[in-house]
Amino acid sequence: MAGFFNVAQDELKFVILTTAANSSMISVHDRMPLILEQGEVSDWICNVDAARHYLSKVPLALKQEREYEQQSLTGCRYPCRT
Repeated sequence: MAGFFNVAQDELKFVILTTAANSSMISVHDRMPLILEQGEVSDWICNVDAARHYLSKVPLALKQEREYEQQSLTGCRYPCRT
């Protein structure tokens, strides 16, 4: 997954970048993590033009291993939005 990290105030901070959902994820959400292919990692880190291109790409379809099931937060102890 594509992202950025930094150490600030002695803590590791990070963000995972997202992109438009591909055909595998669109029924779940309209965004998904930006997934880089193994051969794209070096360009992501070292090539500004390639990194810009990757930010707009839609990842390939994922291999589905089981049906999607929505998880429930019923009874959670944290404030939940409805």
